[in-house]
Parts: sequence; structure tokens; C-alpha cells
Amino acid sequence: MVLAPAVWAQTAEPGPAPAVEQNEAFRDTLVKMRIKREESEHKKLLDKTSQISADAGELVKLATSAHLPKNSEKKLRDIEKSARHIRSEAGGGNDNDEIKFESPPESLAEALQRLQEAGSNLTDSMGKTSRHVVSLKVIDDATDIIRLVKLLRSYLN
Repeated sequence: MVLAPAVWAQTAEPGPAPAVEQNEAFRDTLVKMRIKREESEHKKLLDKTSQISADAGELVKLATSAHLPKNSEKKLRDIEKSARHIRSEAGGGNDNDEIKFESPPESLAEALQRLQEAGSNLTDSMGKTSRHVVSLKVIDDATDIIRLVKLLRSYLN
């Protein structure tokens, strides 16, 4: 009996991609996903700054001469929560919470006006920064908003 060696012909079909190419493609996909997520988070922060400005405008409309209605507490809480989140994402910490105003507002109207200005400044500052930047202006504006909210709570009925 004669045994003939088997010869396998090579096919033209490509085999699996080398591991190096697969790893590079996987890393590229991960980088693209991270960039997309960061852009989405930055857009959410921009939306929060706009909401802070809108809520501050509503508080001005709700205010009486010397008091805020009790139902304003929810808006104040939302403004403070958003400002804390923005400050945290911008690279700020919580250690500035106890710093007092250099010149505190004298009245409810002045405090509300300063809250509106701080909200507007924060929106402008966030709009001018990219997701890659740590902005001291954004951190300062958010901190001012938090201080003003704490002060405005004393005007609740």
C-alpha cells in the first residue's frame, strides 16, 4: 500500500485579522465612545446652566417685596444641586462653601438680581469653555450661585 502525502491548497480567503489590528480598532472604538460621552456630558452641563438662569428668572417673578413663597424651596434646591454638579465637573471642590460674601446683598431684590447675573455669567462662561478646560470662572460663578441660594433660603415664608 502506498501512502500519498496530502497537500492542502491555500485559499484566497482572508483569515482572521492579526491581533494587533484588532486591538487598535478596539482602542479606536473606545476612544470614539469616550469622546461622544464627554461631549454629551458637556452638553448636559450647558443645559443645566440655562435651567439655572430660567429658574432664577422665575424666582424673581414669584418674589414679593420681602419674601419668597414657600414653594420656591424646590427651585432653590434644584439651582443649588445643579450649581454644585457644574462646579464639581469643572474641577472645583466643596471647600469654598463656608467663605462669606465680601459684600452680601442688602435685600431680597438685590439677592435675586445677583442670582440672575451669576446664572447668566455661568451660562456665558460654560459656553466659552470646552469640555477639556478647567475654568476658574465657572467654578467661581457656581460657588456664587450656591452662596446666594443659601442666603435666599432665609427669605422663604
